Amino acid sequence: MKEPVKKVLVVTYYFPPAGGAGVQRTLKFVKYLCEFGWEPVVLTARDADYPAYDADLAAEIPEGVKVYRSRIFEPYRLYRTFTGRTAEESTDIATLSLDESAKRRFSERVSEWVRAAFFVPDARAAWRPFAYRLGKKIVRAENIDVIFSSAPPYTTHLIGLALHRKSGLPWVADFRDSWIGWVSAPPWRPKFSHTLEFKMERAVLQNADRILTVSHGVKEDLLSRHPELRDERWRFLPNGFDAADFDGLQPVQKNDKITITYVGSLYGARHPEGLLQALEAFQKTNSGIVEKLLFRLIGRVGEPIVQRIQSSPVSRLFEFIPYVTHKESLSYLMGSDVSLLIIDDSPASRGILTGKLYEYIGAGRPILALAPAGEAAELIRARHLGWVAPPKDAAAIQQTLQKMIANIRKGEGAPNASSVWRTQFQRRHLTGELARILDEVTEGKGIGYKV
Repeated sequence: MKEPVKKVLVVTYYFPPAGGAGVQRTLKFVKYLCEFGWEPVVLTARDADYPAYDADLAAEIPEGVKVYRSRIFEPYRLYRTFTGRTAEESTDIATLSLDESAKRRFSERVSEWVRAAFFVPDARAAWRPFAYRLGKKIVRAENIDVIFSSAPPYTTHLIGLALHRKSGLPWVADFRDSWIGWVSAPPWRPKFSHTLEFKMERAVLQNADRILTVSHGVKEDLLSRHPELRDERWRFLPNGFDAADFDGLQPVQKNDKITITYVGSLYGARHPEGLLQALEAFQKTNSGIVEKLLFRLIGRVGEPIVQRIQSSPVSRLFEFIPYVTHKESLSYLMGSDVSLLIIDDSPASRGILTGKLYEYIGAGRPILALAPAGEAAELIRARHLGWVAPPKDAAAIQQTLQKMIANIRKGEGAPNASSVWRTQFQRRHLTGELARILDEVTEGKGIGYKV
């Protein structure tokens, strides 16, 4: 282990007490960077309106790591008031999983138009001036060597860009998702807002010393709008799993059914409709297959999906478990027979390598992936991690379920938990890769397109 000799300012919105998938990547970088000669200093938001909370994650912040929190204005609090939603309701699920009647409500139409027109690049845009002012002080007081920002929200990259320009320090921009028009972005913006967002996106890609993406699909989507910026600054740095999270973990007990567990959020186009149709078809044929299965949905589920499942003749096969801590979610995975991955069939989603997939790999259970042809499906097939079926093809899902049940009965299908290739997906190893990139930019190696 190296003694930290250089400092990196980590600009991130999602940080403990935030929970959910968005916090894991940056938190694990902060956890392990000191082992590779880098001391992280964190700039995040104070009293942020996170969609999920997990206070236990704060224990993973190494002792001595400084965490600065700036003021932030959170417009979703006004959104709740205007639309009559409760303070406890997760606004990301609420805005992305509206049914048609809700979308026609005047308050929702106005809120969506305001979001699309004025909150550019995202709803955390008003955090930018507060974070920038504090960031300037941190750079001077802490003798920062390099700036690292992780998005979404994309406001973090604008903060990183501003601090980079002000300080002259090298800057690494990390993309967990692509940007304009990506899965969680507004599907439409007025022309003036779209033009502004395009300029923001280009400025970030043009000025960053390194651009990291969690998948090749994210990289290619960004470059589809800025093909002139294809150069040697781009790096593929996937998500991963932390082996330490599984140490001493007690699996949740299960019954004699084949338990298939989904962990995370389900909303909008990420819908298990094809799976429901496949199970309903089995029900009609009295095949008996459905009685062998239990699906656990752990996390936040959009109301239209809840209603669809509860109204289905196979609703008894589903168990809803509200959001739990990260550790608890892993216990559920370890107490399952199969991990369920659902990726909607859209051009953007085909380039997704979700962090959930790597947590599933860490759990060592076979994966049932309802996913389109793309990077996730290719990885699962190439590493023999489980079974893949198109998410909307009920007939193909039926065949896959039959094969899955047969394999499990024969004791087949589980991936090799000790495979050497799994090392490359461990958070500690990936943080070492990030440290090498930080070393590159601070030593001035291979700088590409800059203005």
